[in-house]
Parts: sequence; structure tokens; C-alpha cells
Amino acid sequence: MNRKYPNLLSPGKIGKVQLRNKTVMAAMGMSQSDNGFVNKAVLNHYEARAKGGVGAVIVEVTCVDSPLGLNTNGMLIIDDDKYIPGMTELASVIHKGGAKAFLQISHTGRGARRKIIGAQPVGPSAVAMPYSFMMGLENETPRELTIDEIKAIENKYAQAALRAKKAGFDGVEIHCVGYYLGQQFLSSTANIRTDEYGGNRKNRIRFHINIVKKIRELCGDDFAIIIKLSVVEQGKDAGISLTDGIYYCKRFQKAGVDAIEILAGKWSSEAGKNEKPESAYPDCMAVPLSQLMKAGVLLETGKKPTIPYIAGGRAQNPQAAEEALSKGKCDLIFLGHALLVQPDLVNLINEGREDEIRPCIGCGHCIDQQLQHGGRAICSGNAVLARGDNDYNIEPAKKKKHVVVIGAGVAGVEAARIAAIRGHSVDIFDASSEIGGQMNLACKPPFKQHLGLLKPYLERQLELTGVNVHLGKALSKQDVLDMKPDAVVCATGVIPAVLKIEGAERAISANDVLSGCETGKNAVVIGGGSIGCETAELLCRQGKKVAIIELMDTLAGNTGKTAQTIMLGHLKHSGATLLTGCRVEEITPTEVVYKNKEGKISSVKADSVITAIGNRPKTELYDSLKDEIEEIYNIGDSNGGGVIPNAVYEGYITGNRI
Repeated sequence: MNRKYPNLLSPGKIGKVQLRNKTVMAAMGMSQSDNGFVNKAVLNHYEARAKGGVGAVIVEVTCVDSPLGLNTNGMLIIDDDKYIPGMTELASVIHKGGAKAFLQISHTGRGARRKIIGAQPVGPSAVAMPYSFMMGLENETPRELTIDEIKAIENKYAQAALRAKKAGFDGVEIHCVGYYLGQQFLSSTANIRTDEYGGNRKNRIRFHINIVKKIRELCGDDFAIIIKLSVVEQGKDAGISLTDGIYYCKRFQKAGVDAIEILAGKWSSEAGKNEKPESAYPDCMAVPLSQLMKAGVLLETGKKPTIPYIAGGRAQNPQAAEEALSKGKCDLIFLGHALLVQPDLVNLINEGREDEIRPCIGCGHCIDQQLQHGGRAICSGNAVLARGDNDYNIEPAKKKKHVVVIGAGVAGVEAARIAAIRGHSVDIFDASSEIGGQMNLACKPPFKQHLGLLKPYLERQLELTGVNVHLGKALSKQDVLDMKPDAVVCATGVIPAVLKIEGAERAISANDVLSGCETGKNAVVIGGGSIGCETAELLCRQGKKVAIIELMDTLAGNTGKTAQTIMLGHLKHSGATLLTGCRVEEITPTEVVYKNKEGKISSVKADSVITAIGNRPKTELYDSLKDEIEEIYNIGDSNGGGVIPNAVYEGYITGNRI
């Protein structure tokens, strides 16, 4: 038993399924299948997490009824026996990694897209899925299912579970969260039926109770059943109250479910002033909700729940997870994005190597890339995730080289780290006195604190891999040539774009503000990209009267949808003036003059003017060296990288190419 985390790392149990520890990989849609079939990318993805030490792996949302139940084009499918061979291989690699294997089964219901399924979506009632900024989605009004169709879908769930059992899975998880059919039946706003499947809580849960009963009949008592449950919803379209959640927990336990994974739902088109983005979520944020459900069941029945409750939410902090388990707030810990960015997270915890854990920074690119852009989920920290076949093998270099990396931002550090792991001798240089590059400013705005966790990780990786770090030294072309490197990586970052208008000399940059420069009471930010909006939010929280002037029609368009909506909500609640589709004409000592799309000239009062009009790649050193050095690379912001996932990916690829 691990003495530091005796609860977290001691054996767990779901039904009759024994787990090596109390960690569970939460199901997270990756959208990387081939027409619903398991492929090499899927196998490698789950194999890495199973080998990484987690107790149980819940494979991502899998469709029981295609095409009507599909979520994305890359969604896994289990509605036909032809999918069993691939699923058998998937269960096998998970078991070989030492974890138990569960398959999340689902139907998307009213959340399905006509462009994907080729038909009108279906749902418990003809009620359209409302817009939720948490998912950035809404949808057309679905066709109400008939009772015969509902019973047919119940059978599809049961048959999907049977296929999972035949494939070697230890159990299934029924998806009842978010915009999926399982949640829709439980919600009084999504389900307004008046027949046996609606009208009250007892009827709204009938769909699920029938599914559980049918799975038991087909798969037996040894096959575990988990419910992933929204125990409460928030927002104007909320249809599940806390008392509903407690009732559902009681009913599922009585129906013979083996565990409940506790989550919450939200239906809101705008973010409230107290809403936080994922980059500021607290550790184990779903644990208090689990504690509340357990207390509610005890209060109503006089007995503690007899099945385990699974909770988590930013649970990569083992101290927080251990505390939740030791106090009985939950019984198992689910790990989600933490395992996307760090597949061997549990092994690192077990080996006392917590300082090597790459943190999830809460950027939301994983969700945004899949749901908003229809692609595979990607990660700002893990360059391998959903890229190609998810191959985590790093091959030793055939020829050991002296590598010089210029620039110690995230791209440069990743290139240096990978090159060193492969056996190269690596020196990394940066003109600054610290590593991190643009990241050192990016963590300064409000609600970006998790980004600050990345720097200690990068510093530790440079130390562990033996990279020689040289800070406070700007290199010239001759400096580089004098070192006679075998390969050079330029990751020299950016320089601010210049505002070419009258009075531009009166402005300061967003970087100046983020670095602590004081501003006047009336601040105007020119440029409404992510940096401009984040700087404006910081100024609002300092009590300044803020205006943003943006040439485009959208603010923070290069930010993930959820984070964008929350930030804009904060700006609106703070009283910021948001001027889109406007061009700045002049900066005077007292105001900023601008022109809108119709050509109307207006002005806004300004004691301080802050520019955030973007940056341009800093390529001078690369340009001077590219004809002098045979093996040279230009990566990250100096190559137009723009966002952290691109920078990390370029660094990873470059480190492997050298």
C-alpha cells in the first residue's frame, strides 16, 4: 500500500469487478474511429492509459443506434456484431495494461446533427436542445419518439451491452449527462411526455430502469453497470433538481446499478459574472456534489448508499483526491483531462514522482476541437493525443548530435526535451532570465491560474532530461556558428505588431499591462483578440472603465468557445464597452477616435490606451542562419504557431526529427 495515498492507491471495486486502485478513467469523446470501428489510434490511446496505472478505463461514448444516435463522424459504434472484433482487441489491450475495461454506451437523441445522421434527430419530446455555452451547441427540434421506438432503443442498449460482454469488457456505463438521450429522458424540460415515460420522476427514469433490467437479463450479475448521471442542472432550461438527483440515485441503486458517476449539467446561453472557465476550476470540483448525494440518500432512506459514487473533476492533484476518499465524500475518483495530458499519471503518483506530472491547463481545446470543429480532440500539453496513431514511442537517435535550441518558450522546451530523451546533447538559450516565453504573461489575466502550473513542469523536465539551460543570453548569428552545432532549433517567439496611426506613440502594449504597468481610470484596448480581451478583463477587475475596439465582428475569436463565452460574459457584467467592426483612426491625449463599418466617426474617452493588435514572428536569427546551417528548424510563434497546442506539437515533432 502506498503510505502517502493509502486510499487512492488501494484496491477498489465496482460490482463484482475488482480494481487495482480507486482511480477510474472517465469516458471522453475523442472522435478518432474509422466509421465507428476501433483502429490503431483508438487502441494506442487506451493502451497508454491502462499501462499508465489507472484502475479502470471507461472507453469513450459509443453509439448503440447508428446513424440516429451518432454524435460525431468519428464516434465509436456498437450497434452490430461486426464491431465486436475491434472491441475485443480494445478490451484486450486495456486488460494487458492492468486496468479493467468498461464501455460507455449512448444515444445522442436530440443532440444529434442532421448533417451527420442525415435525418431529423429524435428525442423523448419535440423540444429542441437549447444553446449551452458549456458545449457551444444547440439543435433543431427533434421528432418525438413513439413508445414502440423507445422500447426498441432500450433493446439496442441491452444488445450493445451484450456485445461489449462478448468482446471481453467488464461492464458498461450508461451515459446520462449533457445533451445525450439518457439525460434527456430524466430532465423535466427535455421530457414533457404525459405517458408512462414522462410526467413525473418515476416515469422519467423508466427508460433507464428498463435498460438496466434488460442488461442484467442478457449479461448477468457479474457484468458491472455504471450510470454517468447529471444529478442537477442549472440555467433557465434546467430540468433536474437536487431532489431529483437524490431520487434518481436511490432508484438506480434499487435497480441494481453497481456505481454512479456524479456530474452536473448546465443550460445557459450566457455566462454569469461568477462563472469560471476550466482554467480556474477548483480541484475535485464534483466531489462536493457526490457528498451531497450520499448525504441526501442517507437522510431519505436512513441508510448509507450501498454502491460506490465516482467523483472527480480536476482530480490530478493526488492530495485532493486522497482527502475526498479518506473523508468518504466519494468512493472512487474519476480522472478525465488529467489522463489526456499525462497518460501515466497514476504510475507517477504511485512512484512519488508528482513533480513530473504535466498539468492540464484547462484551455478547452480538447472539447472545442471535437464539438466545434468536428475533428479529433487535441491537447495543449500532449502532442501525441489524437495525432496520427497516438504512438507514444520515442525512438533513440541513430546518430547523437549537438543541438542548440534558441528560445525557451513551450515550443523550444518541448523540442529540447524530446531531443534530449532521444540521446542528443542539447543546449537551450533564452534572452530572458526565465523560461516560458509568452506563457509567463499568458497566466497573468484573471482565471488563468492553471496555466501557471506549466512552468514548474517545464523546468523539471529540462532538469530531468539533462538539457543545458542558458538564460539571460541573446544569441547572435556568430554566437551560434561558433558553437558548431549539428542542428539548430529557432523558437524565438514574436515581436509586437506596430500600430501605424496618428498618436500611436501614446499607447502602451498589452504585455506592459500584464507585466504590471499602471493605467489610468479610463482605459481603451485596441484589439479584441484573446490577449486584448484578457487584458481588458484584468483592467475591469482593477476597477477601470474599459472599452475594447476590434476591427473584426467577433471578440476573442481565437479562444475556445466555452472560455470565450465566459470571458465575454465577465466583460459585459463589468460594464465594458465592446466595439466590434470598428477601425481606430487616431489617438489623442484624451480619447481614441474610431470609425464603424458604416463610416461613422466616434470617439471614446481614454486616459490610457493599450494595444493588442497581434504579433509578428521574430525570424531574423533564423533567416540569417538558414543558409549557413544544414539542419535548422523554425518552430512555435516564430513560425506563426499562435496557440499552445500548435507550439507543443511542433516542438515534439522537431525533437523527433533531429
